[in-house]
Amino acid sequence: MKNIVVTAAGTGDYRDLQIEPGTTAQDILNELGFQNYFLIKDDGQYRFGATENVYPAVSDGEKLYATSKADVAGIVNSSM
Repeated sequence: MKNIVVTAAGTGDYRDLQIEPGTTAQDILNELGFQNYFLIKDDGQYRFGATENVYPAVSDGEKLYATSKADVAGIVNSSM
């Protein structure tokens, strides 16, 4: 098991979770009640796909961000 911290971007609300091998991004978002969000690593540098296995991609104690789809679209649109 790995311990991670997930925060909803811009809220300052941090949630500690334990994940097991095979845990997907959507599993994490569902656990936190963030069904319409994306899970992002490194403050926006990498967005996990919904069915992507998060476990091998994170370190124990790593902080991830849950961000709304609108926030992600804004980031993409602002870089064009």
